[in-house]
Order: sequence, then C-alpha cells, then structure tokens
Amino acid sequence: MNDYKNKITSLNLKSKPIFDINEHLKYTEDWRGQYNGDALAVLKPHNKHEVSKILKFANDNMISIVPQGGNTGLCGGATPLKNSYSIIISTEKMNKIIYIDEESMTITSETGVILSNIHEEVEKKGLFFPLSLGAKGSCTIGGNLSTNAGGINVLKYGNTRDLCLGLEIVLPNGEIMDLLKILKKDNTGYDLKNIFIGAEGTLGIITAATMKLFPKPKLNVTCFVETMTIRNAIKLLNLFQEDLKSELEAFELMPNIFWEVAANNTENLSLPFGKIPQMGVLLELASTSTNDALLNNAGTTFLNEKLEHILSKALDEGLIEDAIICKNEFERNQLWEIRENAAENEKKELKKSNVKKCLKHDISLPISNIEKFHKEAQNMISLKLKNTKTIFFGHLGDGNLHYNIFGNGKGDDGFENQSQIITENLYQIIYKLHGSFSAEHGIGQLKKNNLKYFKDPVAYNMMKNLKQMIDPNSTMNPGKILL
Repeated sequence: MNDYKNKITSLNLKSKPIFDINEHLKYTEDWRGQYNGDALAVLKPHNKHEVSKILKFANDNMISIVPQGGNTGLCGGATPLKNSYSIIISTEKMNKIIYIDEESMTITSETGVILSNIHEEVEKKGLFFPLSLGAKGSCTIGGNLSTNAGGINVLKYGNTRDLCLGLEIVLPNGEIMDLLKILKKDNTGYDLKNIFIGAEGTLGIITAATMKLFPKPKLNVTCFVETMTIRNAIKLLNLFQEDLKSELEAFELMPNIFWEVAANNTENLSLPFGKIPQMGVLLELASTSTNDALLNNAGTTFLNEKLEHILSKALDEGLIEDAIICKNEFERNQLWEIRENAAENEKKELKKSNVKKCLKHDISLPISNIEKFHKEAQNMISLKLKNTKTIFFGHLGDGNLHYNIFGNGKGDDGFENQSQIITENLYQIIYKLHGSFSAEHGIGQLKKNNLKYFKDPVAYNMMKNLKQMIDPNSTMNPGKILL
C-alpha cells in the first residue's frame, strides 16, 4: 500500500492526493446512500495533462479509475466498488469556462464546471443553455455528458447528447483525443464523441466539451393545469403541439401522489387551487419573438393570449378542470422549485415513513402507451404486495417517467423479498410496450444486469467489444454498465 502511495505522490499533481479514508467518505458513497465503496486515493487533477498522467499510471499498474463529477448520479455509476483497488478522479478542480462564442452560439468549458455556473455565464451574454436538472447547483457538465442527462427541456432541445458539438477525451492509456469542434456539420468519418457520451466513464474521461447555446427567450410563461387522467394530460400535450410546438419548452406530469409527498415534506407549501390536484401538468412556453412579448389591448402579452386560447379550447373539450398562469417570476420559480425538489422530497418521505427500501425506476415509453403502462404496472404491483405506494411523476412531453415504489415501512410486507421480481415484471411490461428501463439516469451498478437481459444481444456484444478495444485492461470504471 505504501508503495502505491509513494508512486501516486510522485505524479506531482498540483493538488495533493487524499489517502485518508475519513476524507474519502464524500466521494465513496452515492447521493442516495445506496452504494458505497473503497478507494486507494482521491485525486483532483487541474487539467487534461494531469488526467493523462494519472490514467497512464493507472493503466501501467492495473489500477482501476472511477471518474466523478458532482456525485449526483442515481445509479451508482460514479461510486467505487467494495474492496476495490481504485483511484477516484474528482473533476472539481477542472472548473474553467474556456470560451463563449457569441456568434457561433457555443460554449467550451472544462468538464468540472457546475451546470448552474454555465447558466449564469451564458445569461450574461444574452444567451441560453437549455439543460436543466434538479441537481443543477452541484452536477457538472462532464457528469451530464457521461450519463447523457435529460431534464425538463428535452421536449424542445433534446438530451445532453443533442446539445454537444465536440469533446476532449483522455483515453485509458493516457492519450488525449481532441474532438472539440464548434461545427454544426462535420462528416469526417465516425462520430466518435457519441461513443463517450452516456458511457459513464467506462471508456475514458471527458476533460472538456463544446456545447450549443441558444438565444435567450424574450418571455417565459408558466402554467399549472389540473386534469383528471393521464389520457387527458396527453390530449392536452397534443393540443399544445398542434398550435404552439415551437414555443412549448416543458410539459411535466405531477399527479396527486406527487403533491402529497411535496406537502408532507415542504414547510408552508402553497398548493395550486388550494388543494391537492387530481392530475397536474406544469408546462412552460418560451419565445424569442419580440412580438410575443408585446402587450395586447387586454394588457397581457401575445404569448399569454395564445396560451389562454388553448386553455379555453381544452376546457371546452373537457380536458382540464382548472388552470393557473403565473403572474410573475416569483410564482414561476415557486412552482419549478416544487418540481425540482421531487428527489429530495422523496428522500425525506422515505426517512419519515421508516421505509428502508424504495424501488426507483427511471423509464421511458412511447407517449401513447404511458396510460396503458400505468394501469398494467399498478395491477401487477397490487397482486404482489399490499399497502405499497407508487410515487410517479416526470417529463410527460418526452415520455420519461420516474416510477418509484415505496414499501409500508412495517418490515412484514414482503417488500424486500419481492423487490427483484417486481422490478423484473415492471421491466417486462415496459419492454412489451416498446419502452426503456433507463431514460436519463444511466445504467451504473444499478441496472447492469437488466441491460444484459433486455439489450439486443448483438448490440450488447458490440458494446463489450468496444470496451475491450478502447480499454483492454478494464481500468476505466469497472463494474459499471457491462457485466
């Protein structure tokens, strides 16, 4: 052990290696507290050259590398394994924004830049970066790319992958591959950057990225709508897509169970309509058109007028019960804060209910099959277990649901014994309905068994072959994604 301490120290990194196990704790446990592991050291490189030096050293000495950004992942992808012979590379020191190109509308930054810092910097230039997550104050752009994060604006702008123009990557042998481009079109062979997006650090470490920017909207209009069913929510989505597709930025499903959990765990929560809605939708319109931001004769903006027209139509068709249009930024932020605190509120609910285990599922389905999935899933769960609670919500506009099952906390409900079979049965329903068991959180440690089972076998073998070719010594984040 001391030999490796000396060797790691001899790398002469700008930041001292952390060998103390007590100081490792914030790096060796995941955000949910589900996974924890061990590490020889935590290293904090300041640039790509230091990353290269570390990876070459690890590759030569057959030491595993676990890359870590903000450590906000939900599948154990950035957590070392138990009794592992590994080095954690934290990218927190690689936090510089390299260049904002206002004319090309791109930003190039190092991998460890916090997402909210990107938002702040591009806003100063009158531009907009649409990736938005609940963990935006702590997650990093490198972690977002490594998991191909989604968030609330996928409906209009796509996942992180769709926002990326170029990457700089350090390969397992220490070689630096420069794929940083600001080009919208580049047909020079294979699009290699996409191999590393969503790879969760199993193929190399992203050290810098060039991302697309967009004009900052002149106006955002936020609205909360009560519907009675998922079917009505989908019909409402279709109505907006017909009339305001280019302006529709987010469309979030927030049913009654979501609000019950929020109310249980938020002090002085202001409920829409003063009650728990049966089935709620939080939607947002955004426009870069100056005309949309102008006031009409009634004293409201033209974008508000368009929204009110659709809501009136939806009311006439019986799709909605009621609607609230935010009057100011405070009301808008208040609603979005409730939505973005969903994961934190669930965490509090688990503790309060004395539930030791919760089956959390990040799934996607064709929108036309979401209602059918929910019915089949609830029937299956009720046959397996009694007194469970399913908390679901998510990005209805792109077909992504967070579908989480709580036990009753009494310890005698068979939840622990049945959890694996429930998850398997749930994934079978998803597979039958042409969905995916991983939408935006990745695979990590949590879902690697499921990946092998549900992934097309030819595709799975190709993934294994790519891993073997790029990382023949399997030093990069072992035990993640692939078995």
